[in-house]
Amino acid sequence: MFREIFATLLLSPLLAQAGELTIQVEGVTDATGKIAALIFANADGFPNESTKAARKIQVDARPGITEVKLPDFKPGRYAVCVIHDSNQNATLDRNFFGIPKEGVGISNGIRREMPSFDKAVIDIKDDDVVVLPLKYW
Repeated sequence: MFREIFATLLLSPLLAQAGELTIQVEGVTDATGKIAALIFANADGFPNESTKAARKIQVDARPGITEVKLPDFKPGRYAVCVIHDSNQNATLDRNFFGIPKEGVGISNGIRREMPSFDKAVIDIKDDDVVVLPLKYW
């Protein structure tokens, strides 16, 4: 009994540090497909290697603003990438010239160049809301 109480007291500060991250994806054109979010804790794999993301999630697309909620999210420095995967093939489709054919949003508003982790990194706090506008070409 004493061990259980001691373990609970010892771990409770760690459990209290995780909050909910809400990503508001703005400018979603329609309800087809999914909105996929990748959250990276470091540059390895950023922005598109989903297997190297610290967290990933996808939700049904909704026109206008689509909210993506990640429970038990630990605060820290992250870079966030979202795509409107219209055809649900789990890939950012590109045209012949490499220009995305689906909507893309990167933290810190990076829109024109291939994003780097260092330029996209943001500080995320407990129960934070990150707003990312989608860019369609």
